[in-house]
Amino acid sequence: MQTTRRAFIAAVLVAASAIVMSAQTRATEPAKPPLAETEWTLSQIEGETPLEGRGLDLSFDENGRFGTSAGCNRFMGDVEIEGEEITFPDKIAGTMMACPEGLAEQEEKVLSLLAQVTRYQMEPDALILLDSDGSELLRYSREVEDDSLVETSG
Repeated sequence: MQTTRRAFIAAVLVAASAIVMSAQTRATEPAKPPLAETEWTLSQIEGETPLEGRGLDLSFDENGRFGTSAGCNRFMGDVEIEGEEITFPDKIAGTMMACPEGLAEQEEKVLSLLAQVTRYQMEPDALILLDSDGSELLRYSREVEDDSLVETSG
């Protein structure tokens, strides 16, 4: 009986140690940046609705890179995010397709505004890019799935 009790206590201690070690491992893993693996759709350029075009988007990967389009060409580069601060360094690669009238100007404006961005605000369905004065330069949106809704039909 004493041996069984000791074996049981030993098993409990081993299990508790495993749980503690697992919790410590998760606590030391680097946190995923808040914008990593997100995709957004351009909804406003300095408060104005953008012209329709191919891929009005902005996406971020987990390796500090972004991709964007303002309606015609695709651009990509590094993004630096620390807290609420965000910058898009000027080394950006992109395609060089001929754009329909208006989209070339829109593209130049969006790239110019990205260079002025210093901060961001994130809401569940919006990403707002701001300059150093706090003025909204670009607004992106995304659809958010509402897990609280319950299907009641059928």
